[in-house]
Amino acid sequence: MPRFWQTWSLPIAVGSLAGLLILAVVLLEPLRNRVLSIFAGRQDSSNNFRINVWMSVFDMIRDRPILGIGPGNDVFNKIYPLYQRPRYSALSSYSVPLEIVVETGFIGLTAFLWLLLVTFNQGVLQLKRLRDAGNNQGYWLIGAMAAMVGLIGHGLVDTVWYRPQINTLWWLMVAIIASYYGREQLTINN
Repeated sequence: MPRFWQTWSLPIAVGSLAGLLILAVVLLEPLRNRVLSIFAGRQDSSNNFRINVWMSVFDMIRDRPILGIGPGNDVFNKIYPLYQRPRYSALSSYSVPLEIVVETGFIGLTAFLWLLLVTFNQGVLQLKRLRDAGNNQGYWLIGAMAAMVGLIGHGLVDTVWYRPQINTLWWLMVAIIASYYGREQLTINN
């Protein structure tokens, strides 16, 4: 590619996509209403429902902070009715971090955060190694880490990880990153 496109292709692509998204939000009323509902707080019924469930989950965490209530949907469905707000029954906490804390306590959350730290750290280290070697396999790591960030972002406001399809994708991304661990020793020894 010419020097101009090497420098500006990514900023032009990202800027064009951002401009297209902003234009769509401005021109399409259903999309605009959906985007504005995200920031409506309790004024939006979906937000209000989640906030009420989260308040109940915080009460559950307060009563069992160290080890949680135990893993699994059956346990949650037995304990949650004792804490639920009237008319706000729920099947889960609607937040992956809250679900982890309520099920496994802060010990489980610490283990999960450690897994994230080790996984992303390993991804960055291996990405640097591949970049220094001029190996284009780093795109797999970039894609895996970006997908994990997206799943984490969505998981903050929904328990999507408890669906088998999403859970499989999550562990596939972790496996892709983990698969690059130790490859430098294999290439040095061979």
